[in-house]
Amino acid sequence: MFEFKEMRNRLLFAAVSLLILLGACQSQPEYCTVKGSIKGVKDGKELQLTDAFDHYKVIETARVKDGVFEFHPHISAPTHVYLFTKDGMQLKDFFLEPGTIIANVDATDEEDYATHATGTPSNDLLFKIHELYNRGETDASNALRDEALNADETGILALYYSDGRGTPAAQGLSVLDRLSPDLAAKPYIAELREELTRRAKTEPAPEGSANYYIDVEFPDVDGNMISLSSVVNNPANRYVLLDFWATWCGPCRESIPVLKALYDKYHGKGLEIYSVSEDENEKNWKSFLPENGMTWINVREVNPGRKDDNAWSEYALHGIPTMLLIDGETGEILLRDNLKNIDTFVSSQLQ
Repeated sequence: MFEFKEMRNRLLFAAVSLLILLGACQSQPEYCTVKGSIKGVKDGKELQLTDAFDHYKVIETARVKDGVFEFHPHISAPTHVYLFTKDGMQLKDFFLEPGTIIANVDATDEEDYATHATGTPSNDLLFKIHELYNRGETDASNALRDEALNADETGILALYYSDGRGTPAAQGLSVLDRLSPDLAAKPYIAELREELTRRAKTEPAPEGSANYYIDVEFPDVDGNMISLSSVVNNPANRYVLLDFWATWCGPCRESIPVLKALYDKYHGKGLEIYSVSEDENEKNWKSFLPENGMTWINVREVNPGRKDDNAWSEYALHGIPTMLLIDGETGEILLRDNLKNIDTFVSSQLQ
């Protein structure tokens, strides 16, 4: 009889514990719904939502079924996510925030990944900013962007822009000081603050001060080590364009014709390009250069990525392509990131 009672008590305890556990799980409501149609990805394919503000950690997975997908993630605060296939194809990026997010995907269209998503306030605003920009209404687009960046208490959209998308590091740091409480409490904010502080050292400085290039040295296609300082200090080079890129980077490839035109027109007048590839595959990099007419100085970072003591870390790269224009006479960093502005500046100086 004693053994039966003891067993019954243990079973009751286990049942109560299970009910408590289930209740605790059910008490955490889903943060949002993410759904959409998907073209160009087979049924059954696994999709992943990854957190861009947490080292691309996988938040949740789902599978394509009948040409659609749906996620119901549980998170504690808004964040910026990327939608990938499990084998690494980037499909879309957008914000997770309360509500129903519509992220329709067309993987057969190379431009589709840039269309973002709709259905919630921050996603709708980002979609509108890009829509205005694509229509050529840049003033209206920039006004909406600046409104988000300069709000008294900034949210996920401002954080998105402060994280290296054409926003000066000093302005990004000011955004972090005005974040809403739920975002400010996230661990990645401390990491971002450190990154922006480092990036501020390799951006054009405010008037009356200057920031200077940081020397790096990497091998060219023949294995010869070429330092950035040797290029900047060459008297023939009035300006040096420091270019971080990779063969697998779509936007990098799109910029190559502009770089070629700039180099062909102004190399003889004092412009040099020092391109640092972030390719891990050396063979692909070596064959890509002549195939695409990249005749300027090309080197490859042997251990690319976000690691200590390399160009990615030294220049606080958020991503690629990243371009900096360096004054060959002083070593000062004059411009960063915008190839169109670099083109305009060089054109005005090297007539």
